Amino acid sequence: MSKVKMILSMLALTIIAGAASASVNYVDSVDAYDTERYTATFRAGEAVTLVVAGDGDTDLDLYIYDENGNLIASDTDYTDFCVTSWCPRWTGQFTIVVENHGSVYNRFHMYTR
Repeated sequence: MSKVKMILSMLALTIIAGAASASVNYVDSVDAYDTERYTATFRAGEAVTLVVAGDGDTDLDLYIYDENGNLIASDTDYTDFCVTSWCPRWTGQFTIVVENHGSVYNRFHMYTR
């Protein structure tokens, strides 16, 4: 992903998620054997369920890190449908990482429910 696209993607996700903890709704793709990173603000005490639903072509893994780099939640099975749930202990920036383990790109929908 180009730096411009990455910055715009992160900005869009931060704006969407910054308005309320449970409002991420985003479509993107991740290249073969590549990783996409996003930043979003989630609020203390508000439970979050983040879903990544891929196009079915490859295995995707999902990782959530807090602002200190601690792994908060992950889904690392062998599908491209990932679900993570957690309840932030403080309001802050979280890094969302989507990894593609396949030999082709995967278009995915990322959302909270």
